[in-house]
Amino acid sequence: MITKLIGRATKVALVAGVLGVSAAAYAGPVNIQADMGNSTEGLGDFTGTVEYTFTGGNTGTLVVELTNTSNVANGGYLVAFVFNINSSDAGASATLSSTTDGDFLNITGSGLEAPPFGTYEAGAGLNGTFLGGGSPIPGIAVGATETFTFDVVASDASTLDTMDFLSGSSDFDFVVRFRGFENGGSDKVPATTTIIPLPAPIVLAAIGLPMAGLMSWRARRKANKA
Repeated sequence: MITKLIGRATKVALVAGVLGVSAAAYAGPVNIQADMGNSTEGLGDFTGTVEYTFTGGNTGTLVVELTNTSNVANGGYLVAFVFNINSSDAGASATLSSTTDGDFLNITGSGLEAPPFGTYEAGAGLNGTFLGGGSPIPGIAVGATETFTFDVVASDASTLDTMDFLSGSSDFDFVVRFRGFENGGSDKVPATTTIIPLPAPIVLAAIGLPMAGLMSWRARRKANKA
């Protein structure tokens, strides 16, 4: 149920396919936003950005930026989020290494349970849990933005891309938790995604093919068809 609005990213995939190069190599940052139609209470709202970068060997870095965009009149705090790692390595992990909000801790074990959506593989939250209680005030207030960095370890780290943390076999692979609304409510809200396409010249440079080279290739292909 993840929505991908690809635009020019589709062209990237086509060019990569023609040249026999993996399109995953050009995956860039991905915008996320609240899937309000599938939230449990329809109260919490958020936007954000997710980006995975392979760093070498069996490691990578995942950076998650989240902004609480809930209705200011009803308040509410973003207090946790969880996600999956769609890796072929059953032991793949993502561990919170830094954050701009020190009240958020790495979530492990039973703290990753996010009913009714399921149990997840990684995340960050107040008190190191998705469902925990206590004061929600240390969470992300309406209008505020925080950034979270995870160290990813997986045998296939070099082939993972950002969408492997947002769209996999589950209906919802990234879910955000809210508490402390003025009406006393709380909410669990999955994410939808938007791929941010790279400009065409950057894509061509990334695959080592100058624009003139592509035009020449197209001209030869057209001549062969004639």
